[in-house]
Amino acid sequence: MIGFVSRDRIPLRRYFIAAPRSLLHLSLHGKKAPHRHGFGYLWKGMEGAIALRRYGQEDMERVPHGLPDPLTATSTLAIGHVRKASPTYRAHTGATDAHPFAEWGVFLAHNGTIHDADVLDRGPGIDSQKLTRWLAHAWWPRTPEGLAVALETLLHTVRDFTAIDLLITEGMVLYAFCCYSRNPDYYTLWVRRGEDAVIVASEPVDDEPGWVPMENRELLWITPALELHRRAIGPG
Repeated sequence: MIGFVSRDRIPLRRYFIAAPRSLLHLSLHGKKAPHRHGFGYLWKGMEGAIALRRYGQEDMERVPHGLPDPLTATSTLAIGHVRKASPTYRAHTGATDAHPFAEWGVFLAHNGTIHDADVLDRGPGIDSQKLTRWLAHAWWPRTPEGLAVALETLLHTVRDFTAIDLLITEGMVLYAFCCYSRNPDYYTLWVRRGEDAVIVASEPVDDEPGWVPMENRELLWITPALELHRRAIGPG
């Protein structure tokens, strides 16, 4: 998955398709590739509202070496995700199972599997959907401090997960959370601060200097002014 915040509107294609290790590249050649069970992305439109598109495995299979969308939009805030379904949810590969998910103004993309997600929400859907619904209620106020408290509560509540790597936005700020219990070489998040944008990605998307791996249980957030903040998160 890849997210960015930029000063000026830039094409989503820059990081989703054109970069040397773009989202498309990750779906075909990234760690434990292929990741072709779903594709989705969100972006902030010209009027400031968040737009969201999602595609399922069948859509991906129609374009086996590409993405099922021309990605013509530009934005100052975007999140993209290509999905590799875990064995637990391998039967759930429709467009409704693709990330990012949206609930009450919270938009979330997730890497990893939460095996005991029913403790968060007993409603329908995969673990990431249950997490989105839970977080939409637990994260209040919609501030970095509020999110930190919610994540601390989350780590006190769930006990059986591979990773909870997240990209989140409420429409203004981009948040990234790196949290894994196993496979640290796979469940990675990297961040690079450039002159015109800050990018967070599962793997560095290019060979530009400045890529830094996030620490385990680290939360960072990027404001529209490209201010970058970090905070360690422990279980509540």
